Amino acid sequence: MSGIEDIRQRTWDYGLTILTVVLLASLGVQSFVGTVYVWWAQGSVPGWEQVGYADFVARMNAVAAPQLVALVVVMGLCVPKRLFRRTWLLVVSALMLGIGIVTYLSTGSLTTGLSVYLALAALIQFAVVVLTAAGTRGPSYLTEGRLTKLGSGLLHQGFIVLAFAVAGLRGSTWLMPAFWLGTVLIVGGTALSFYADRFAWKGVSTTATSDALEAD
Repeated sequence: MSGIEDIRQRTWDYGLTILTVVLLASLGVQSFVGTVYVWWAQGSVPGWEQVGYADFVARMNAVAAPQLVALVVVMGLCVPKRLFRRTWLLVVSALMLGIGIVTYLSTGSLTTGLSVYLALAALIQFAVVVLTAAGTRGPSYLTEGRLTKLGSGLLHQGFIVLAFAVAGLRGSTWLMPAFWLGTVLIVGGTALSFYADRFAWKGVSTTATSDALEAD
């Protein structure tokens, strides 16, 4: 990859990363504000749960819906970007979104369409994690170091698993196992991302040091 292409790829990666963080932060702020408001209303407005709760939930869903749609679209670009260049990335993302929409139109269930879309994203992310663990040069990351990259991959996989659990497994006996799997992936991915140096294999570090001394 040339210097200009590398700069463009990193700019694209940073843009998607920032957009994802902004959307997640926005949803987090909405959740926090909504929780505080519900706590206040339950203690200050008599009969609010019977009179105003349903309307409040409907308004909160209306605010959250466009953010969730945008987050799903960004995920459709963020997950396969580690394997595909810009042109193929857009093609693969469009196919994923198209398959999800076709599933929704054919079944009449938004939940099913979203679940299919997230399942495709999970499969691609699983391939990313396997290739990263194997040390291939295919996946593209902003970070350096195999363990750090692996942590990032596991973190993304965990978020997708949790999203799939919420979207497609409600009422299923697989909900809790999927929830805990996603939680473990997120915790493990976060630990590897921030503390990769502490988990590094001593044999690898020693070999690298010996090679460096011999080179000198």
